[in-house]
Amino acid sequence: MSYLSSKKIYPGNWNEPLNGWYKNIDTNDSGSNDSAKGGPTSVLAVPGYRYFQVRGYVPITETSGGTPVQTGDVIIPSPYRNDDTRTDITGLVISGSTTQPAYVYRTALSVAQGWGDGRVASGVYANSGVLISFGRNDSGPTAITGVGERVAQAYVSGTTTGTYVYYSGGTQGFGSFPFLTATGATGVTPSGVYYEATDATTFKVFTKASGNATATSGGLFISDADSAANRTGYIVVEICYIQPDDAPGYEDIDGYLTGRTVS
Repeated sequence: MSYLSSKKIYPGNWNEPLNGWYKNIDTNDSGSNDSAKGGPTSVLAVPGYRYFQVRGYVPITETSGGTPVQTGDVIIPSPYRNDDTRTDITGLVISGSTTQPAYVYRTALSVAQGWGDGRVASGVYANSGVLISFGRNDSGPTAITGVGERVAQAYVSGTTTGTYVYYSGGTQGFGSFPFLTATGATGVTPSGVYYEATDATTFKVFTKASGNATATSGGLFISDADSAANRTGYIVVEICYIQPDDAPGYEDIDGYLTGRTVS
């Protein structure tokens, strides 16, 4: 599912869109404003850009005797737990375009760790040599060698136990961080720049053999004991990105055009 539009909310010190307006005043009673006071208005953010943070999860309920999860669609939970008309969203999609690309600057995943309430599995398992990856879907997982791909993909390896890999609750994985820490050409590498999405782009959880693998491998499952206790393993993911805001329109100036008082 692609988002049709996005809604802007403003930080605590920004309760209306900025427009570079100065508080112009008349200091000499000439009838013309000849001074500015208290302007221009600013905000502790970056005006002109929208910042997005999306969090979701993939539930793991299968056991080793069932069908392990190789590809998981991310569920974005509804904040309205007590309103069944506000349903969860299944499928994490960021909606960039050629004119307003989405620039991914953070991806992260973790294996959920419970609060002792008995609902969360102690961890998840996979076959030996398998990674858990959260990244862009391109008819399957993508390699990390492309421009920005390592920023847009977080993966984690677990502890090998015999023929299985175990990911305990609290295990974390992160994508690369697109911040330059070196000078010259070595400072600008494919893994150190934002990932640019110029169309609707889906992100999923995969199991694969390596960061560069472009096919799934193995699969995730929980222990028989956790399954018998009706527990669920959760892969929790997050993606953060920025996108240029829409150009200002009539609604941004309408409030200033009528009803002006002449002093």
